[in-house]
Amino acid sequence: MLKTRHITVTHPLAFTLILGLSLLLLPDPVLGQRSGRPELQDRQDRLDPQDLPVQEGGVVTIGKVAAGDLTFHPLFNSLGVEREIASLIYGDGLLRVDESGTPSDGLAYLPFKLSNGRDWVFRLKQSIEFHDGEPMTAADVIFTYTRYKAARVYDPVFHRYFQNIEQITALDQQTVRITMKSPIEAFPDRLATLPILPRHQMGTGLFADTGAHLETTRPIGLGPYRVASWPVQDMVTLEANETWHQGRANLDRVVYRFYPTSESLQAAFIMREVDLIEVERDGTLKDLKRARSDAKIQAIVPGNRAFSAVFYNHRHPLLSDSAIRRALTYATDRQRILDEVLVRGAGVLAQGPIHPDFEFKGGDMGFDYRPREARELLRLQGWGDSDGDGFLDREGRTLRFELLFPRGQTSAEKTVRVVKLNLNHIGIQVVPVPVTQKELVQRLGIGSYDAALFVQDFEPTADDLYAVFHSESVGLGNMLGYRNRQVDRNISFLFGLSDQEQAGPVYQQLEMLLVRDQPCMFLYFVDTRYIAYDPTLNNLGRPGEALRSPSAWFRTENAP
Repeated sequence: MLKTRHITVTHPLAFTLILGLSLLLLPDPVLGQRSGRPELQDRQDRLDPQDLPVQEGGVVTIGKVAAGDLTFHPLFNSLGVEREIASLIYGDGLLRVDESGTPSDGLAYLPFKLSNGRDWVFRLKQSIEFHDGEPMTAADVIFTYTRYKAARVYDPVFHRYFQNIEQITALDQQTVRITMKSPIEAFPDRLATLPILPRHQMGTGLFADTGAHLETTRPIGLGPYRVASWPVQDMVTLEANETWHQGRANLDRVVYRFYPTSESLQAAFIMREVDLIEVERDGTLKDLKRARSDAKIQAIVPGNRAFSAVFYNHRHPLLSDSAIRRALTYATDRQRILDEVLVRGAGVLAQGPIHPDFEFKGGDMGFDYRPREARELLRLQGWGDSDGDGFLDREGRTLRFELLFPRGQTSAEKTVRVVKLNLNHIGIQVVPVPVTQKELVQRLGIGSYDAALFVQDFEPTADDLYAVFHSESVGLGNMLGYRNRQVDRNISFLFGLSDQEQAGPVYQQLEMLLVRDQPCMFLYFVDTRYIAYDPTLNNLGRPGEALRSPSAWFRTENAP
């Protein structure tokens, strides 16, 4: 029999739960939206985890739309669900960074800065063990950072930081010194939060040196949960790490179950196979609540800001033409997509990669739905229907491309349907190709696609601009293959600014260049997402805030 106790949760670790592309039009107010029935919101706001009777132990099952082989190695995971599970397995880096960007102790204490920022000394905490009982030492940190530096495929932004690392040495088993080529004022937060890998398991050059990854052994990390079931099929079971350095997580197990479609995922929630799911629009909340009346619905803020877009492969002979890309945007009713895919007010139209609420946002720039303008642009480029088949051609070549999209996501299917209808209307032949999310990301990474519906994590920082749009990142974060010298210059200039007040005009010019050039068809930003969950789950985070890590969740005997 499960005992009850009262707890105060002191580690509400924020993490990214990548949700589906679409949300649904709500028939009733949901937690996180103050309208109609505010008592729902007020009741939830008053709840305090320390006031609730908590079951020691318990299991939570999280449902996801996913298919294909999953990878949990930090160097190679590419899907949101992979990163989510990996964060529970591998845990913190040397430091943690809170939502405000403030660093704090992680696996190590805050570092000492020496030589005006050329040397940084990290003292590791004592008695931290990997899941197999092996202690974490300075050798693991050196191994990890050496592998990350060697694996340029990991991330172009991190690669830039790693190139400034001259040497990593161990002063003793618990102390690491990182020497920079050029002094820095503060140790890069993003570098310090990278998870530490087990040297004794992975061995020299096993993954990063070859660039190939065959994860034949169970992942071992330092996080709150360890892998209980291996290999992965349609389910991953994680069990609590009894020696986690932050104190054992309350839940005994966190189970992830994978389903091929949004509809099958929602059916699993109704049948109580899973305790928490992401909700897509066409499985309406009204129907969901009718089928499972005890379900709780909550609005959450995405852990990462992102934009949805149709990515173009700039190696494609047609899509490399900026005039064609502008015509595609003019011809697509993006407002209709926004209205059909998101709840009203849950997102905004994207004219470029920079969200409208950004402090250095430029003026009103963008593309309205103007199919006549699209036709005229293409006519001026010499495109016409010479054979009367309804599709444009030029010099014997049809204006045609394939559009990849994630199979099983109803929201993606709705978006692709609108794009296809709109572009067919002006004579452009679009061939939708459904693939697994894993295959989609892999093909984007190697440039094996014409166009693809994709959600890009993106904050308007010099780092993310460099990763996604700078020509030095082509083949890495820049999966478009996009090259623009003026864009490169502006991004590089941002890195050299010590006074952020000077950054405004640079951001505005960058925005103008990217909107005009349309390296991809920017669709929308998602500002609010929704989850449905079992009422006995608690401490998921307050409505309208980011979802907390499962390491902070607990169950109560009854719904509050």
